Amino acid sequence: MTVFFNLIAAFIMVLAFGVIFQAPKRSLWLLGVTGSISWGGFLACQNLVGDTVTSVFIASLIIGVCSELFARWIKLPATVFIISGILPLVPGIPAYNTMFFILKGDYLKGLEAGIDTLLIAGSIAFAIAITGTAARYYRSKLNNH
Repeated sequence: MTVFFNLIAAFIMVLAFGVIFQAPKRSLWLLGVTGSISWGGFLACQNLVGDTVTSVFIASLIIGVCSELFARWIKLPATVFIISGILPLVPGIPAYNTMFFILKGDYLKGLEAGIDTLLIAGSIAFAIAITGTAARYYRSKLNNH
């Protein structure tokens, strides 16, 4: 039941983000679905793998694929779905902990939290770059034949 509420919360959060930032109205429900898929993929990978960075990477790959599919389906840029989809995965708590430990004077814990933050952010960026490049390659192959 907790997982269900997590997915509903991710849906509502991403939907609210889309409304606040004036995403196209026809895309709002798909933005919420993207957020739920994102968080669901992360939770599933977290249970299977146990590593946060790997789980975020796999969830980001899923977001990239869903974003490309949704973008083609309703004819909007994939970026609309990517930005909303990664929102639940953004490493806010590790970034906060980085600043907290540094300001407290505990530089080793701050460095550790900072490295975690950079690894998570890097895994998101790398996964989105992979799916975007793969989508462009696939489209170019379809257009050439």
